[in-house]
Amino acid sequence: MIFINTSTNSTGLFKPLFPISIPYGIGILISVLRENHIKASFVDQQIYKNVLPKISEIVSKHSKPYIFCISTLTEAYSEAVRLSYKLKKLYPDCIIILGGIHPTVVPEEVLAEIEACDYVFIGEGELQIVNIYNKLKSGNDIQDIPGIAYRKGSEVVINLADEVVNNINFLPEFPYDIFIPFSQYNFSHIISSRGCPYNCTFCCVNFVGKRRYRYKNTENTVKELEFLAKDLKQKHIAFFDDNLLANKKRIIELCEFIGKSKILKDVTYSFQARVRDMNEDVLKLMFNTGFKTVFLGIETVSPEILKNIGKTEMPDEISQAIFKLKEIGFRVMANFIFCFPAESREIRMKCVDFSIKHDLDLVKFNNVVPYPGTVLYEQNKDKIKVKKYYSNFNSQEVLVRPFYKKPKFPLIPQNTSEYQIYNDILFSYFKYYFRYRQIKKIFTQKGWGDLILSTGDSFFIKIKKSPALIFLGIDIFIKFVLMFLSVFKRDGVKIKELLMVFREFFK
Repeated sequence: MIFINTSTNSTGLFKPLFPISIPYGIGILISVLRENHIKASFVDQQIYKNVLPKISEIVSKHSKPYIFCISTLTEAYSEAVRLSYKLKKLYPDCIIILGGIHPTVVPEEVLAEIEACDYVFIGEGELQIVNIYNKLKSGNDIQDIPGIAYRKGSEVVINLADEVVNNINFLPEFPYDIFIPFSQYNFSHIISSRGCPYNCTFCCVNFVGKRRYRYKNTENTVKELEFLAKDLKQKHIAFFDDNLLANKKRIIELCEFIGKSKILKDVTYSFQARVRDMNEDVLKLMFNTGFKTVFLGIETVSPEILKNIGKTEMPDEISQAIFKLKEIGFRVMANFIFCFPAESREIRMKCVDFSIKHDLDLVKFNNVVPYPGTVLYEQNKDKIKVKKYYSNFNSQEVLVRPFYKKPKFPLIPQNTSEYQIYNDILFSYFKYYFRYRQIKKIFTQKGWGDLILSTGDSFFIKIKKSPALIFLGIDIFIKFVLMFLSVFKRDGVKIKELLMVFREFFK
């Protein structure tokens, strides 16, 4: 089996500045196949801009029929489409299976759009991947396998997905050895659990995980942390779990085990959490164990919108949690999402003011992406603008799209223009970061922007990435100039708002 991880082109010339994460889903599937003595290879489009020459090298080591498993997210779907047709043309007898969150939520659409695709796999693949391989290699049909979608004449047949993997501790160890040869990867991450018990309307995680929270036992988690710290020399490790604090007992035990490890003595950690899951005693224990940074998905400070999108926390509750986190000593980073239905400009500006009031260490202002499979998508189907192959489904549309290209937001609130949203997001960044104390943090706080940008560890890598960094700086400067000029348009930023930012620079 040959796995291909697709990568989005939406970041364009700025792509070298974004951290490259290991394709964890592909990794664990390969580990399952290896445990069953089945040869598997992978190609990552994050590493190879043109994956076809690399695939040509790999296929010589595999027997026919070649089985290509393409993993894709919504943002990278256009690449999955392109690669499918290219592979079918190069290897007419190959079998192409698409998987990942996007094919999982819209299998019928994928099979209708991509004639080169033979099957779509729905859900988590660890329980069926060996069965799929054995049947295809022996020339048997796989149409009876759970989670398989396929064509039958002019119709698309979709089998019910298999159960999720309830006990992820039975899965083989993650095969870091196959990724280590690629220095481009960022190895300072770990995924120690799957799923989230909540049901946010804009999140598609629960379509796959069915709101079941499953986690690795403490021994396995600490063993992996020690490997990252000792063998891969990682001094800071980010937990990429959707919600690390979903099980209080588990976190207490994890902290106790980390505290006993000599290898992890000087390692620090960051994590993502939900306010409702925070417990002061647990947070203090985590901080003393090495957890120093927390990332909050605040999304908005509108009580009505928070309720509508399935977030149970209210602004006062979020505020109290931030003050408590700061009091303990945590660095607090946050994400806000603009463009929710019924959102006004006043609400967006309140989000910025909230960030300033609470002196957050890093803030992102993204546009909402109504991913297929989410409640938000279903509720707003008639209002969503979908460009070809979801090419505009990018949550950082304002920052990554060059100034000379018009933004293409998939969802715009009623009575708001695309031009106004564009300028509001730019102004939000300007208002928040154009302050002396924030500029000081950027230049003095170690690892300040590691979550969003990667400029490289070595001098050679920094030099290699410098053209992209310079272009990014020029691009942002021009965007801000254009934002200033928007004061002459009805949907632009107000002059008094800009003057207020300059006046409060030293506050």
